[in-house]
Amino acid sequence: MKSFKVMAVIALLLAAFSVQSADAATRWRVVTHAMPGTEQQKIAEDFCKTVKTLSKGELVIEPYAAGVLFPVFETFDNVANGVVDMAMVYGAYWTGKDPLFNLQTRPGCPLNTYAEGAYLDEKLEPFFSKLYAKHRIKYLGHIMESPIYEQLMSVVPINKISDIKGKKIRTSGFGALYYRALGATTVSLSAPEIYTAFQTKNIDAAEWTFWDENMRMGFHEVAKYVVDPAFQNGTCEYFPLVVNPGKWEKLPQHLKDIIIVARDRARYQSAMVYVAEVKAREKWKENSKIKIIRWSPEDEKKARETGLKLIVNECSKTPEGKEYLRIYRETLWELGYKQEAKFIGYTPKKK
Repeated sequence: MKSFKVMAVIALLLAAFSVQSADAATRWRVVTHAMPGTEQQKIAEDFCKTVKTLSKGELVIEPYAAGVLFPVFETFDNVANGVVDMAMVYGAYWTGKDPLFNLQTRPGCPLNTYAEGAYLDEKLEPFFSKLYAKHRIKYLGHIMESPIYEQLMSVVPINKISDIKGKKIRTSGFGALYYRALGATTVSLSAPEIYTAFQTKNIDAAEWTFWDENMRMGFHEVAKYVVDPAFQNGTCEYFPLVVNPGKWEKLPQHLKDIIIVARDRARYQSAMVYVAEVKAREKWKENSKIKIIRWSPEDEKKARETGLKLIVNECSKTPEGKEYLRIYRETLWELGYKQEAKFIGYTPKKK
């Protein structure tokens, strides 16, 4: 009997310890701009699983897709103010906070592989670390690169670059500057609003991520045309990883290290996600109700140059922008894009 009582007490103590351990776990929330069920959102979910596994439950991060907790465009303030702890949201949404966030988008960028984009963003990490820090947010580098150009979907044909003029286009960040430079009117809409805007003809066209995610969101049901490639974004960072600095500083070093390891694993997964994009692109092409449009080489050259000129113009406004431009054109030159590097002002060093 005594043995039974002792065992019962031990069991109760173990249960209490287990509850205390669970309560002692650090619990965070991370929000993204991706829609539920998409390959992009799965990257965030897997990131959270990696953190929980490696920390043995000491750090638990709950992932939330676009608009679940609050509208996507409120994310910036909610991270800075500690309403949520972490975010993976496209930085170009924050141009209202600081025009330098335009530079997270690179219209006309000639880079076309994941490795090239990641290499450039590694070079730019100090720039964006300072920019986010200025607004009370800690930047931890990129989670996801976008080597596939975003689609420009429309309900009216845009067969050439001049057809952009007068069109009403959903876009954001630098994309808005780009399409306005081509004569369009631009509007800012979150992802859940785009489908209805197409249905009601409140917009003529929209850019929003990639083939697979756009199909999961049903855009192939309401769009009739797709310009491929479009040039409003170029190869760029898609998921920046940012955290509330106060929450970050309170983490012990081993949990910070685990987050960085999970980030790097997510980078691998984000590189692999483009297999799904390639497969989805073929499905779009097979859809007889949709016409895939490619502009002439002359129009594509003009489109790229329009984007590159905008980058130079935007960068020339501030010392920080000039530093960004220096890094960008040096990297283009280094990677063999010499014509584009010269176009944005790179001067080869004399040997």
